[in-house]
Amino acid sequence: MDILDIVEELDKEFATSKNFLWSKKTLVNMDRCASLIAELKANLPSSMQEASFVVSKKEQIIASANEEAKKIIADAKAKAEKMVSNSELVALSEQRSNAIINETTRKCAILYNTTKENVDKMLKSVEIYLSDNLQVVKQNRDSLDEMIKKIQNDDTGSRK
Repeated sequence: MDILDIVEELDKEFATSKNFLWSKKTLVNMDRCASLIAELKANLPSSMQEASFVVSKKEQIIASANEEAKKIIADAKAKAEKMVSNSELVALSEQRSNAIINETTRKCAILYNTTKENVDKMLKSVEIYLSDNLQVVKQNRDSLDEMIKKIQNDDTGSRK
């Protein structure tokens, strides 16, 4: 089951929960919720692996672009040496090589920033999701504690 399916199951669990004795509090199947949360945690590393893959791909693209830039520079230098008699042509080749290097550097910077933003958005989304679900779990625990205390108080009061 993927993360979205697990979230859907949690939503269904909360949506189908029953109200408790004329109050706004609801009873949920805690075992089912705990099972779904455990499964959610088990599925999270794949998201982290995907983020790592995106970052590693970025480095491969940058390395490939650098190799391509080096080849272009080497080719440009070889051509320039063959045409050294014409100084205007040499100057033009240097300008073109620099423009290619600058363009490659610019594209690498854009790719790096885009990848960084996408990974950050993905991790932020996971953080928000986990935070929201943690709040629900805390609220359910608090509600359960209050219910237990009320039951204990009722039992103590009825024994007197």
